[in-house]
Amino acid sequence: MMTLELANKIAQAAFAEGRQRSLFNMSVAVTDHGGNLRLAMRADAHGIFGIDIARAKALTALGFNRSTLQLAQIFSDPVKVAGLVGATEGKFLPIGGGVLVQDVSGVTIGAAAVAGGLPEVDEAIIKAGIAAAGLTTPT
Repeated sequence: MMTLELANKIAQAAFAEGRQRSLFNMSVAVTDHGGNLRLAMRADAHGIFGIDIARAKALTALGFNRSTLQLAQIFSDPVKVAGLVGATEGKFLPIGGGVLVQDVSGVTIGAAAVAGGLPEVDEAIIKAGIAAAGLTTPT
């Protein structure tokens, strides 16, 4: 279960990893397995859409059962993307940085995402945060 304590560990570790990578303006969102927001954090100077973007990435990973970096490769047709954005009421965002969160037995307990850097960097940061919390992401 994605507890508030676990969500906070993920976010704190992700922000620490972001600082290590010189990404200071970022946001983190963590959801439970049903897509309910458990925690959202935004760096003081990050833009007003940071949390919205991170949450959309997390929901997209959860809704399609794979990372948003993988989905960015699958959904490259702007017409298809626009259709899915409409169907999901704006929650579909296939830009890298959103991943599933699994417990040690491989059960998906939620999703988490970072917004603020390049897609590959965002994904690496959130994966580091998840690992630091003692959780995993699917390969």
